[in-house]
Amino acid sequence: MDKKIVELAVALHGHLAPGIALGLRMSELALSRLNSKKGDKHLIGISETARCLADAMQAATGCTLGHGNACVEDYGKLAIAIGDVRTKKGVRVALNEDANKHSSLMNKWMMRHGKLTREEENTLGNQLLNLDEKYLLIQDVVINKAQNFEKSDIVRCKKCDELIPQSYVKTVFGEDYCKACDGEAYYKLKK
Repeated sequence: MDKKIVELAVALHGHLAPGIALGLRMSELALSRLNSKKGDKHLIGISETARCLADAMQAATGCTLGHGNACVEDYGKLAIAIGDVRTKKGVRVALNEDANKHSSLMNKWMMRHGKLTREEENTLGNQLLNLDEKYLLIQDVVINKAQNFEKSDIVRCKKCDELIPQSYVKTVFGEDYCKACDGEAYYKLKK
């Protein structure tokens, strides 16, 4: 495992959580199987959890939310998939059913039999950076997602007057509204 990538993932996440280490190992294996490397502009990364693995995948692959080539399909699974958008060829890496037998710490963490201490997280994290492939389910898959580079024209919301891409608006009686003004806001303005 490249030490600089580990350092980047730890800096991004804040510490070497087991999920960071696992996500780095999974990404390393997927990239190797795809015969690709970090930063390839044709890659797409999908994390099946919105937790630590997503941070690790971004650090290891160069696929990021900001580049539009990383996403989360939150299935609640410790799994990632890396693919090439040109060929649709991908590799999905997940924990196999016996992964909790790797160690007592792995069992405690994976099966949620109590919270790990920082020391235990660090110990397990260092073990997972080199996790034996026998604990992983590695599958060749066809990726049916594309990179998300939104390029539609910019319009102004009729209600809030903010600028938004046309593809994000809801048009009501010929007027364009952003998602927030159309009632889909994740926030509420203070009065």
